[in-house]
Amino acid sequence: MEILNQIASKIDLFLLIMARIGGIFTTGPVYSNRAIPRQVRVLMTVMISIIVIAGVRFEMPEIPSKLEHFIVLLAGEMIIGMIVGFVAQFTFAAIQFAGQALDMQMGFGITNVIDPLYGTQAPLMGSFQNLLALLLFLATDSHHYMIAALFQSYQKIPLFGLVGEKEVYKVMIDLFGNMLVTGVKIAMPVVGALFVAEVALGMIARTMPEMQVYFVGIPAKIVVGLLLLIMILPIYIITLEFLFKKDYQDTLNILKLLG
Repeated sequence: MEILNQIASKIDLFLLIMARIGGIFTTGPVYSNRAIPRQVRVLMTVMISIIVIAGVRFEMPEIPSKLEHFIVLLAGEMIIGMIVGFVAQFTFAAIQFAGQALDMQMGFGITNVIDPLYGTQAPLMGSFQNLLALLLFLATDSHHYMIAALFQSYQKIPLFGLVGEKEVYKVMIDLFGNMLVTGVKIAMPVVGALFVAEVALGMIARTMPEMQVYFVGIPAKIVVGLLLLIMILPIYIITLEFLFKKDYQDTLNILKLLG
């Protein structure tokens, strides 16, 4: 009852906290999953907001009385939460990019499936790698790191403290560039081996014209690609664990620049 009375007496502060926490449920992996009903996401936002208002000490700023000014502040708080979730999405975007490159080489380029994370059509291997990354994301408690980063954001960016340095844009551009590089690195072992296999099939076609290389090549590339994926799976898992930890550090660095 004491917490409810505290919320009722500081409803404007509670709304600001909900806006920042709601941002992570808009862009963050797992939390923004379409499979989670909106009612559940709203309930989780309210529950985490209650924990924050009860466990974090705030220096109560002067809250503007005009509605339009208050809405602008709500938007600023939501942007902070969205950034926390958006940084983690870079890793999943890199995995999707790598899966698309694998599909083009393995012959699955014309096959798309519905990605449950985003509700859109996605490449077959990209969806497989995304689901594997999502399971690892949950197994390594990386979704808890996002909540931890959100709590630490109140130390780095107090309420109404969103300013933003010029370096933020440079950091975001670097993260986008790293996403593409990471996607290429994830796909490179399999794509490189499939390229060598394709060159070998081309040489066979030149030396043995009577052999139907086209009908042999597609199944062969699929078999080689799947075998290589199984072989490098442990390395793939270790790489994802490293990337998830890096996302947490990148999030803290961006929050520091935004404060």
